[in-house]
Amino acid sequence: MNHSEKLLTLEDLAEMLGRSAQTIKKDLRRNPDAVPPRLQLPGTRLLRWRATDVQAWLGQFVRGAHHD
Repeated sequence: MNHSEKLLTLEDLAEMLGRSAQTIKKDLRRNPDAVPPRLQLPGTRLLRWRATDVQAWLGQFVRGAHHD
């Protein structure tokens, strides 16, 4: 992991995706595929995401994208 990369909070992710934090929390439990993969920090229950993981996850849904 790039040590200078800022970890995104739930609020950061909500803003980035244009969704509410509450909806993301519900999706984490009910529909985990509707949320980018998150970091599981040992010994914590913090919800954090790496921006690079979020961008890669979003890239899967670009229409017309060519995947080999």
